[in-house]
Amino acid sequence: MKRSVVLVAVLLLCATAVFAKEYQSSFGLTFNAPDNWLVITKLELAGNPTLAGTPGSGGSLTPEIKGKIESGSIEFLYDRTTSDAAFADNVNVRLGGKGSVPNNSDAVKTQCTQYAQALAKSAGRTLAVAKCDTRELGASRTFYVEYEGRVAGTVTMQYQLVRPDGKLLYVTATCKQSIMDKFHPEFEAIVRSIRFN
Repeated sequence: MKRSVVLVAVLLLCATAVFAKEYQSSFGLTFNAPDNWLVITKLELAGNPTLAGTPGSGGSLTPEIKGKIESGSIEFLYDRTTSDAAFADNVNVRLGGKGSVPNNSDAVKTQCTQYAQALAKSAGRTLAVAKCDTRELGASRTFYVEYEGRVAGTVTMQYQLVRPDGKLLYVTATCKQSIMDKFHPEFEAIVRSIRFN
């Protein structure tokens, strides 16, 4: 029985690997994304400028977002199978300054409180925080928060990872609540595939 379970797990991992492509980020990392995702990094956009006109379900990037991608300050991934005219389910990646992940329960509680306060201030209303904790990602400790999205009917999830140079990498996903069961595992797989160069 154990051998069958292990075999099924190995086959599932192989199947996932077949349907994922590796991307090079301008943030000093590589990651894998499923084939149904549209990845718009500085490098991808330079190689294919038409990507700026087709995120999500056929919309286009705003000039502000396109400029941020071209400058290398942010990168976007869109789930082409779940995005629609109302909302493009997405992941964005950006680099912050030097930082760290809280290393004890008191520090986690403090950071979670500060995060909730900052969310409320920037959104102009209280956003319900569903999860806020630290998680192990390979050999690295990360900070994770999941909360009510700014757009009604959406959920936002964010991982904060520390790069080898001490800078924080923010990987933030927002999707419609109705597709969370499909979206969340793919987001987790993308985050877990991150490798710093």
